[in-house]
Amino acid sequence: MKRFVGVTLAILLGCTFASAQHPKHIHEGRFYVGAQLGPMLNLYENHFSYKENGKTLGLITYQAGLVGGYDVNDIFGLRLSVSYAKNAGACNTRNTSAHGFYPYNFSSINAFADAILDLYGLSDLSTFFRIKLYGGMGVGHSFHMTESNHPWQKVTDPNTVFGFRFGGIVEYNFTDHFGIYGDLCGEAYTDKYNGLMPSAEEQASDYEGYGGFPLDLRGLLSVGVLYRF
Repeated sequence: MKRFVGVTLAILLGCTFASAQHPKHIHEGRFYVGAQLGPMLNLYENHFSYKENGKTLGLITYQAGLVGGYDVNDIFGLRLSVSYAKNAGACNTRNTSAHGFYPYNFSSINAFADAILDLYGLSDLSTFFRIKLYGGMGVGHSFHMTESNHPWQKVTDPNTVFGFRFGGIVEYNFTDHFGIYGDLCGEAYTDKYNGLMPSAEEQASDYEGYGGFPLDLRGLLSVGVLYRF
C-alpha cells in the first residue's frame, strides 16, 4: 500500500513539474489529428414520449468521430471534424387515438468546422493542461430510418440539413506529440434532421404532441486521443 501511494504521488508530482516546465508557444503553427467517441443524448420532436413510456434510457445512443486541427497560436485554433452516430427519435404520440409509443432509429454523418479559443493561452500559464471553448457550423446527413409504425406520420429519408454547435474541451498533453481530451458539446440542426418537419398547424401552441421548437438538438460527451505533428 505504501509503495502504491508513493508511486501515485511521484506520478502526480511529475505531472505537476512537467506542467510547470511546459514552454509557451509549443503548439503554435502545428497540425494535429485525433479520434473520439462517447454517449449522446437525443432531443428531437416527441422525445418526451420515451420518458412517458418508461424508455428514457433509449434517448442515449453513441457517436464516434475523427478530427483534424491547426493551432494558429496559443490562443486561437481551427478544427474540422467528421462523425458517425446512431440516433433515436419518435413520431407523434399525443395526437393519435391510441396515444401509442412510436420510436425509430436512424444513422447520421455530421461534419463541422470549429473555431477554438484556448483559455490558458489568454493567461501567462505554461502547462500541458488546457481548457478550451469552441463554436462551429456544419451539416448533418441522416439516413437509414427504421419503421416507427405510426398510423399516419411519415419520416423522410434521407435528409441533409444545416447545423451549428458550441462546446468545451479539457485537454492534457503527456508529451510534445500525444494527448487525451474530453469534449462536451451541444449541437442544433434545422428541423427535418430527424426526418420530421412539423407543419405550421402542428407547431401551434394548442396542438398536442409538439412544442413548436424549430431545431433538432443533441448533447454529446466524448473522450479522445490526439497526435500533434
